[in-house]
Amino acid sequence: MKIPIPALLVAVLLCALPSHLEAKKKQPKIGNTTENLLRPPRVYNMTMSPDGKYAASVAPIGEDGDRGLVIFDLDTMKIHRSFKWRAKDIDSVTWTTNEDVAFHLSKWGAYVEGIFSVNVNRKEIYPLIANDAVVSWADPMREDKDAWIWIRDSFRAKPGLARLRATGNAKIRSGPGETETAPTSSNPLISNRIYNPPGDIFWWGFDHEHQPRIVLRFHQDKLEYIHRYTKEEDWKPLKLDPERWDIELFGAEKNTLFVSGYNGEKTKGLYTYDIESESIGELLFRDDYYDFSDTARYLYYGKQVVGFRYLRDTMTFVWLHDELESIQRMVDSAIPNRVNIIYNSSTDFSRHLVYSYSDSVPPEYSILDLRAKTLNQISKTAPWLDYEKLSPTQVFHYKTKDGLRLEGYLTLPKGKKKGPYPTICLIHGGPWVRDSGGYDDETQFFTSNGYAVVRVNYRGSTGYGKEISFDPQYHFRKMQDDITQAAKLMVKQGIADPDRLAIMGASFGGYSALCGATFEPDLYSCAITNMGVFDWEEMIKSRKRQDHHYSHHKLKEELGDPKENQDRFEEISPIYHIDKVKIPIFVIHGKDDSNVSIRQSKKLKTELQKHEVEHEVLFIGDEGHNIFSLKKRVKTYERVLAFLNKHMS
Repeated sequence: MKIPIPALLVAVLLCALPSHLEAKKKQPKIGNTTENLLRPPRVYNMTMSPDGKYAASVAPIGEDGDRGLVIFDLDTMKIHRSFKWRAKDIDSVTWTTNEDVAFHLSKWGAYVEGIFSVNVNRKEIYPLIANDAVVSWADPMREDKDAWIWIRDSFRAKPGLARLRATGNAKIRSGPGETETAPTSSNPLISNRIYNPPGDIFWWGFDHEHQPRIVLRFHQDKLEYIHRYTKEEDWKPLKLDPERWDIELFGAEKNTLFVSGYNGEKTKGLYTYDIESESIGELLFRDDYYDFSDTARYLYYGKQVVGFRYLRDTMTFVWLHDELESIQRMVDSAIPNRVNIIYNSSTDFSRHLVYSYSDSVPPEYSILDLRAKTLNQISKTAPWLDYEKLSPTQVFHYKTKDGLRLEGYLTLPKGKKKGPYPTICLIHGGPWVRDSGGYDDETQFFTSNGYAVVRVNYRGSTGYGKEISFDPQYHFRKMQDDITQAAKLMVKQGIADPDRLAIMGASFGGYSALCGATFEPDLYSCAITNMGVFDWEEMIKSRKRQDHHYSHHKLKEELGDPKENQDRFEEISPIYHIDKVKIPIFVIHGKDDSNVSIRQSKKLKTELQKHEVEHEVLFIGDEGHNIFSLKKRVKTYERVLAFLNKHMS
């Protein structure tokens, strides 16, 4: 396959130009204030139209940062139009034609509702699917006129797939009379319904002909892949175990899948899989230290995969064509000392959307135009920050007592004298995710206020091989030992001040913060827990109440039944050990959190009062498992900073 790249481009040195696009409203003054450091990105989730003439992006609009839609004209390099949708946020922008953009509505970054469409040259916004339906793109359009949507929940339609006519709909929606917008057969944009098979459905897999062929489901206490060639056939289970193998994408042949898994090796690799014989085939790629999976993303030219990227200590690229590798080198030369990601491309591959960032430079979007031989910056995501005052991050490694080689990230306050520094161990959630070396606004907030920040990818964090990431996924106390060892290492190396050491985290990181206070009562000066889990028996009960069947099943399978394993649950749940706490605790939680119930933090508050532990509490209204309101986010972190300054002065 030959990719059409202008021959002269190889000899051209591209220059990154200043941004041509300025927001219509007045921008904040440049400075690393609390509000600016925590402000949502000016633009994000940007995507380019198939013909490369426009780019659409989610962007905060209004005083409190409600998310709207901004469309850029890439020929004139100006904002073409922008708008917001009443009291809800716009999310998940997708181009359905060269001039039509579809989007969802959401609240708190979740509860994605409906599908709406807007044309770049028309003022009207057309509902494709009503916003009382929870839907997502199952297989977004490429060269088709229709796309598959996944109806997850609706009062008026059974869950499953539907073909959505996402193009040429303006005439239908702007005609006289009411037009049905529910995801039902009476909606003129809906066709070819395929209902969910029995069980809880997590994923649909589509082949190159855009036909739904594979489903990942939890059914009869089993997580499994099921498969069929046509909608007339019955679903049949695949022998491929989803607990050990991830399906990445379909191959060009109808029986071929690309899958990632360990296959007896130390790290996950990329393999072929034959559906007919149900067998693992050729190894295509494997890294000796990092897993290939979870973070892998693919770049297509038509139906052909031409490259992919995955996460090591920072983002890494593998190109399957020399021409594209040469483009990557030129972009890296034009924008040095950054991770430069070719995010998406025009259909003819003449224009590419480039996403660039580093540990101390917030992301920026640029357009690479191969015909014009230019690389123009579209927009910075944080133009209000003084980049010179942001802190770089360094990677460090250490060995645990049982011999695992773990990775972490250390960020020091810029311009401060040598350590020891007041230090925050900032623990990621999950626990089945990981920290990376990119830009992190929370880290920069703390370093800008004089604190060093340590982030540890403890065992169970994804991406580091079977021994670190897979085998110990539920070894919660050993995860805490890894965090403790990293904190003590920072003290031993003279980086962290032993008298000014804090631990903080959200979600599972909030659990770790309280574990640090209970299981290492003399190590930290204070602890901050945000939307944390403190009682694993309560967590299992909440999963059952919410009908999260797989999560409930998996937690009981791995941790045991609380009725039969009470001793173990008390061992791993810090709520039972508050009598050991000697340090002040700050408890933060969103009142509308549907992921981790606020019951967890209310129970913690009661126990802290019972044992007369010094503490502060902040329960935030109209927020879920994150804090989206800028005003509330600023207020929260000002409280956090005051708490730290008080107890680490």
